[in-house]
Amino acid sequence: MGHRGWGRIGALFLLGMLLALPGSARGEERYYVLIFGSQSHPKLPRYTHTWATFVRAVGEGPDPSGWAIEHHTISWLPTTLDVRVWNLVPEPGINLDLDESIGAVRSTNQRIAMWGPFQIVPQVYARSLGVRTILESGAAQYRAISTPRNLLISDCIHAVAACDPIFGRDHYPLIRIGKPASRFIAREVMTRSPFDQAANDNAWLIARLGLDRYPVEVVPPSRIPKKPCFLCRCPE
Repeated sequence: MGHRGWGRIGALFLLGMLLALPGSARGEERYYVLIFGSQSHPKLPRYTHTWATFVRAVGEGPDPSGWAIEHHTISWLPTTLDVRVWNLVPEPGINLDLDESIGAVRSTNQRIAMWGPFQIVPQVYARSLGVRTILESGAAQYRAISTPRNLLISDCIHAVAACDPIFGRDHYPLIRIGKPASRFIAREVMTRSPFDQAANDNAWLIARLGLDRYPVEVVPPSRIPKKPCFLCRCPE
């Protein structure tokens, strides 16, 4: 990729991160992420997906469940929603919101799991806005099997992994798809988070985001081991 291409990526990324700077709203701010994974049964690679929803809550007082929230989702798929696993040619992509993502995977009878909600630092939220800006700029393309290097060609897993401010896409090779890929990302959050995720109950976000309307299996932080796991087989 030439200097112009990388310069455009940098400008778009910076724009997205600037959007995350605190505005004029008064009160405390907290940030969260919910990690989603889905797959068909039996599991077929074309019917798997990984996505994440990032939340900013603003308010006052010890209980954030009544605070104002805003959220966005990183859910990268081809515009046709037809995942062609072995297609090596990049194609136009679309970043779906949370409800659109759930609708898309349910249309192919995929079963959905959600890990979290997790509290995150502001830098992760800001980076997710930068990633969203790139995906929705029209410059990014989708490919079901992407490499960590080219930020403008991405699969669903690398789109979410790009929000990791420490390791980025390099830390998430495509040896897992569907729920195992999402579960691995959740284990990374648990392992490296500065917050005691298991001690904080952020389940109030489930109803606030309308997830209680869908058949989503919820895996709370208390069920997620706080240690690295290469094969990452537990819990499902």
